[in-house]
Amino acid sequence: MIFSKNQIYNTYLGTQPLLLQFLTRRLSCAETAADLLHDVYLRLPQLQPSPSSEQEVKAWLFKVAGNLAIDHLRSQQRRNEILVQRYHIHSDDESENLHEPVRQLLTKERVKQALTALRQLPSRRAEVFYLSRVENLSHGQIATRLGISIRLVEKEMALALSHCRRAVECE
Repeated sequence: MIFSKNQIYNTYLGTQPLLLQFLTRRLSCAETAADLLHDVYLRLPQLQPSPSSEQEVKAWLFKVAGNLAIDHLRSQQRRNEILVQRYHIHSDDESENLHEPVRQLLTKERVKQALTALRQLPSRRAEVFYLSRVENLSHGQIATRLGISIRLVEKEMALALSHCRRAVECE
């Protein structure tokens, strides 16, 4: 029995969450993983020969996803190598070696990414972050002001910082 195109697309749709999880783990960036998942979808018409089972479709999907992840990581590595050669950077943390305009551009880009991430936070989490980082209130003061526990303040701060860190680290 040969799978029809509809069956192939339905298998893709059913496998999407697992593929996204797979790509996110490989790339450590949910946004890039989502982009590559879309690329997997665009390659579905290239599936040859026609599979005879759902397992064959799933195996092909994961193989394509894995290959796309490897290609992305290689491309990212090559881009980093070019930066090292061009600007004599020897590690990601040595931005002081960059020419001033490049350093300013990278800083502006990170600030934009962080601000975008902050806008995505749920309202209470954003308020906790604001009270801590802008008004310099202690976790106890924030808890009292918002009528929540210190433990919840700590949790909200950790989630806010984690979200911002991921946003700035993803490309």
